Amino acid sequence: MQLLSRLLMAVGLIASVTLPVAAADGPRADIAGGYSLIYDHDIKTTFPAGWFASAALNVTNAFAIAGEVSGHYKSESTAVSAGSTNASLRVHTFLAGPRFVAGTGAARFYVQVLAGAATATAGINVSSGSTSASASSSETDFCYMPAVGLDIGFNRETAIRIGAGERLIRVSGGSTSKEFQAVAGIVIRFDK
Repeated sequence: MQLLSRLLMAVGLIASVTLPVAAADGPRADIAGGYSLIYDHDIKTTFPAGWFASAALNVTNAFAIAGEVSGHYKSESTAVSAGSTNASLRVHTFLAGPRFVAGTGAARFYVQVLAGAATATAGINVSSGSTSASASSSETDFCYMPAVGLDIGFNRETAIRIGAGERLIRVSGGSTSKEFQAVAGIVIRFDK
């Protein structure tokens, strides 16, 4: 996480000295998609396979309504003398909320607080010789995520996005599960 913080600071410094590539007003809307990684603090594991897609409608130059969906996947296999065990975990989120934007031109910083649902699905498959057994379970819980990010424009229509946030998931029993999320992707902007 320290590496990501340093990377965000370095990109922010570079972006702050680049010449603006767009007019003073921001885009009407944008869509973005790309790679996403999460680290689950509770089970102390990283989900290296992931994606995100987001869309935002700018109400003003400084305020937007944003939505984001994401998927993250982790699987483990263990071989034993008589067979194998395969376990998998998938986490999908469906979030929306306000986004506050600062900056014009090449660099546009944002802070957002999104809320919605997180669905976790766990599965296990045990095989031994010609016999196998499997089981799975799924749970959907309330999720909210404060996040920050930076869009660095190549031109008026496209930019790269890097961002990070902390997903807080209210699991059954009243406890809160925490997952750090980092994203990197491409942004398509739509002019006013």
